[in-house]
Parts: sequence; C-alpha cells; structure tokens
Amino acid sequence: MEIYLLTPGSRGVPLHTRCTGTGRFVRQMGPPGRFGVIDLVLEPVPEYGCTLSWEVSEEQIPVMFLDAVISSIKHVLAEDAFDGDYLSGCRIRVVDGAYNSTDSKISCYQMATVMAMREALRAAGLYAPVDSTAP
Repeated sequence: MEIYLLTPGSRGVPLHTRCTGTGRFVRQMGPPGRFGVIDLVLEPVPEYGCTLSWEVSEEQIPVMFLDAVISSIKHVLAEDAFDGDYLSGCRIRVVDGAYNSTDSKISCYQMATVMAMREALRAAGLYAPVDSTAP
C-alpha cells in the first residue's frame, strides 16, 4: 500500500542516500506491558514529495496502527532538530515490525516510529545528532 504524505512547509529537503531505522518501544513492567517494534527504510526516489509504503503483514503490524505511524512521521518532520519542513524525493518503507495482541497499543507504535525515523534521518545527516554531553 502506497500513501502520499502531505506535509506543510516551504523548505523541502531531498533525501540523497538510503538509510534505515529501527524503533523498539518495549516496556514489560507489570500487566499489561507496552510493546511496539517497527523497521523503516528511507529511499531516495526521483519523484517530488514523500510516500509511505506499508509492506508489513497484519501479523507483523496490524493496519489499525497505520494512522499512528503516519502521525509520528509527520511529528518528527516538524521537530526543530529536522533540517527542513518536509522530505522531498523520498519513499519511507515500513518493512518489518512486531506485534503483541495483549501489549501493543497505539502509543507504543507512535514511540517506536519516532525512534526509527530519528535514527534513519540521523544516518542521512538530516536530523541533529544525539548530544552525548547532555545529562
């Protein structure tokens, strides 16, 4: 499933290299736990704009979490640490993930997606690096 991501802004940033990100939000303290895992691949494409390619099965990540993934991607692109207003010439592929029928919640996939996007954008040089001197 391909989805075109509309993001506001005037400063589009092109993606020049393929990069990956993994987000694991797993907290298993007491019942119920929290569980969300997602793997993203960002690829440059010749088209203008940014698309999301949903390439996982219902067993990996149920489609009911798709809105959470999209909103989290847009959240990361709106952060000050991102080097523009939106990605241009980019396909964001959701290629893997994990789901637990008891512990997976929308908030878990929101957090996992944010982690994966930040990691991938850092690898591409489009997101501020982690400050190792911060407390």
